[in-house]
Amino acid sequence: MITREIIEEQTAHAGVTRQRVLSLVDRLHRDKAISFDQFAAADMLRMLVMAVEPASQGVSSYGDDAGRGDAPHGKANRLGQRLTGWVIDFDGRASFAGGRKPDSNLIRLRDALIAACGVYDELGERRVNKKHAEILLRIVSQTEAMPTLAGITRELTDFYGANSRRVPAYALGMVVGWLGRLALHFRLVK
Repeated sequence: MITREIIEEQTAHAGVTRQRVLSLVDRLHRDKAISFDQFAAADMLRMLVMAVEPASQGVSSYGDDAGRGDAPHGKANRLGQRLTGWVIDFDGRASFAGGRKPDSNLIRLRDALIAACGVYDELGERRVNKKHAEILLRIVSQTEAMPTLAGITRELTDFYGANSRRVPAYALGMVVGWLGRLALHFRLVK
């Protein structure tokens, strides 16, 4: 595991910088080991993962306006409405406000993972290599316990010895293949 690396980068405002923690994909792009199309595809996949993750809940205010927030029943009512489509007002009347929105981000994430690490079998069903998809998700999103190329090779194969110089090259080849297919899926390359 590599320790996290924090860089300073420019923002759209002149003279203003921000700190950002790098993932393995960020490092590979910075070292010019992957193309910009592959890096952009990885960034799009990261955004899909973040869109699917549930929003943070239960964070309270620490300022002077702590009493202005919703009462607990208001938050529960909004969550219940989002999950079921039913709204219960203060008088106890229930009404149907509409069903759940389709999980379009989840569908897009699933399609992207199948494009990068999956195939259609002879019956036309989608099949994904779960180990490859899990590794791909880790390399685009993890910044704390970031995987290494040598660690990825050890997860994928036992062919190379521990001291082989080819260990990083094998993992990099796999990563480039997955990100290349992902770039094709997102129409970043022809």
